[in-house]
Amino acid sequence: MHIVIAVLVLGFSLVCALLVFQRSMIGRSETGSRRWVIAAGIVTGLGVWATHFIAMLGYQPGFPVKFDAFVTLMSALIAVIGLTVATAIASNGTASMRKFFAALVASGTVIVMHYFGMTAMRESVGITYDPGLVLLSIIVCVGFYVLAYACRISTIALVRNLTSWACAMLAILGVHFLGTAAMTMTPLATMPESGWLLGAGALSAVIATSICLILMFSALAAGLDSLVVQMRSIESLKLSALADSSQEALFMVSARGKVIQANMAAETMIGIPRDDMPGADIVDILQLGDLGNFTDGEDRLLGEHVLHMPGGHDVTVEITIRAMQNSEARFTVFAVRDLTRRLRQEAKVRALAYRDTLTGLPNRTAFNMTLEAAIRDKRYTCSDLAVFIIDVDEFKEVNDQFGHATGDSLLKVAGRRISSCLSPNDMVARLGGDEFAIILRGRASIHQIKWTANKILKAFATPITLGTRTLSMGASIGIAMAEPEATGTARVLTAADRALYAAKEAGRGCYRVYDVALHEVHEQKRDLEAALHEAIEGDQFVLHFQPKVCSHTRAIVGREALIRWNRPGRGMVYPDSFIPVAEQSLLINDIGRWTIRAACEAAVKWDASETVAVNLSARQFLDADLVADVRKVLRETGLNPARLELEITETALILNKQLAATILMELKALGIKIALDDFGTGYSSMSYVQSFPFDRLKIDRSFVAAMNGDRKSRAIVEAIISLAHSLDIPVVAEGVETEEQASLLRSLLCEELQGFLIARPEPFTSPDQAEPKSDKAHAALSAA
Repeated sequence: MHIVIAVLVLGFSLVCALLVFQRSMIGRSETGSRRWVIAAGIVTGLGVWATHFIAMLGYQPGFPVKFDAFVTLMSALIAVIGLTVATAIASNGTASMRKFFAALVASGTVIVMHYFGMTAMRESVGITYDPGLVLLSIIVCVGFYVLAYACRISTIALVRNLTSWACAMLAILGVHFLGTAAMTMTPLATMPESGWLLGAGALSAVIATSICLILMFSALAAGLDSLVVQMRSIESLKLSALADSSQEALFMVSARGKVIQANMAAETMIGIPRDDMPGADIVDILQLGDLGNFTDGEDRLLGEHVLHMPGGHDVTVEITIRAMQNSEARFTVFAVRDLTRRLRQEAKVRALAYRDTLTGLPNRTAFNMTLEAAIRDKRYTCSDLAVFIIDVDEFKEVNDQFGHATGDSLLKVAGRRISSCLSPNDMVARLGGDEFAIILRGRASIHQIKWTANKILKAFATPITLGTRTLSMGASIGIAMAEPEATGTARVLTAADRALYAAKEAGRGCYRVYDVALHEVHEQKRDLEAALHEAIEGDQFVLHFQPKVCSHTRAIVGREALIRWNRPGRGMVYPDSFIPVAEQSLLINDIGRWTIRAACEAAVKWDASETVAVNLSARQFLDADLVADVRKVLRETGLNPARLELEITETALILNKQLAATILMELKALGIKIALDDFGTGYSSMSYVQSFPFDRLKIDRSFVAAMNGDRKSRAIVEAIISLAHSLDIPVVAEGVETEEQASLLRSLLCEELQGFLIARPEPFTSPDQAEPKSDKAHAALSAA
């Protein structure tokens, strides 16, 4: 019966000690935690001591036994002090060596208390021990206490506590029963009458007092906890609700680094139930390692920190530490913010900043950064680093004909095909629109670079199937080598652009390398551009005029102004030689502005019935100042607006149809005439005639030259004239060089003729000198 009572007393005291110990782990102040540690040590010590002597009361050796009161009480004091020290060691950290040392202190205390307590019977019996059993009792006690203190076989608090309780029970009961079994008692002949000796009844009273103390301390712990809970229940609920509403994980931590309380976000982030967190070390939970002491009362911002989660994934967090203090205790609040969403958004922003959203390729910014880094590296030869600039041929026509969705799909395919032709060390980027760029690295020679260019052109040559459509696609490529002495990206990119332009001029669907020959061509263009600047400033341009006549009477109805450049030292230069360069360099606007003014100044000297026609380039037509410039010239020269005719081509219209319509309406509002030049050679001639307010159509000279011998060309001319007449628009035939052409056009009711048959372009001096040529032409027609 005594053994059962001893086991129950031990189990109850260990449960009470465990509750009191856990209360010490979540103490808000260091002083309060120490008090609970002492209480836990007293409860454990008295429980172990009471178990020992209750079991001794149940031991019946067959003769009377008395206990030395001093030794008995000293054994209780040994148990209380030793187990209090062990509890204090265990509560001050989670390191394995600390736990192991606490286990050694606790097991040593129980062993000493047991064998010292046995000496309380030395006045009445002689005691001898079996060394083997004594050693076994020590091993059992130390082993189970190490398991109780140092081993964490589960992350679940209940399982962990039950394991520790059971191991402690086995350690204490093992040392007692094995120690008792190792003991042999021999009654003494006489029992001393003096001294402070306790009989069974007195010892029972002492044990009963110890059990009462255990119950008192346990009740005190429970009572104090209940009181604290009651006093702070409302405040705690409010604070918990406030903390749980936060998106940040919040940990309230004691001065010793133990978690007091955590919010719901902490449970969600860390993956540990919030009820299991109190008492845990914040350094372990947040995996702070040896970063320092974080509960020293200083506010800190730890910045970004990576938590390794149980599932194998990592979470990047930002940790803010705030020291707090109230009237009772000092504690620290750890605020942990999950940066996953922010980092994901930043990654998206970086992707938008450095990636093309349509093709997924790097964009212009990423390309320029990579090229600049490659040039700075300097570890390349002349053929080791090359830049390709690629334009998709006829992409605008695909967009206009099939829509932007088809155009986008085509660009995606183009990006994939280019990528498939490159090595892992290369880089392809989409610069914008239909323009791609490549950084080519690691090629041994220019031949390998050209081989890659041909491979890309072959990839583009394969037809593309998009839904039910099969489209043909081509590309033009400009190639430039990065020179080892290069200091930036501008030079190589400019060279690649020039090579691309040369590839387009060569007929598209090919590549050009920016080499010495191409550089010389460019230098010539630069010289020509510089000379054009001087020509504008030096008034070196002149106008030649080619008459337009009535097809029936050969009377002059107007003249077309054709610009010539009287270049010093070179003679007369025709526009085909300098207009393309002027358009590229934006000088065309200045040249076109001079041409309009010079033509109007000449026309005011002609017969009032004659018109003057001026050609507008596509770039000049879209000039924002065009309408204002024409208005100013008409006002300053005094020319009747109805006598000025501006000729535009379909190229000018196709660039921006909506803007073109606006400009044409503004020009028409001035009272001038608009003619569509080179009609029939574009993609949408019919639609342009319907959409824009033209006053005259000019049949392209290619149809006129071929119409006498080519039935199709004649049919086209007839159709153009018929269409124009149905819209009440007069027609001018360009490039008339024979009487057969003139006769056929007259028979088709073409209103006006222009060409070498009538007159070549010549400077205009006065109407009197121009008129005889008209008469001679008229006489020749009459003779025919």
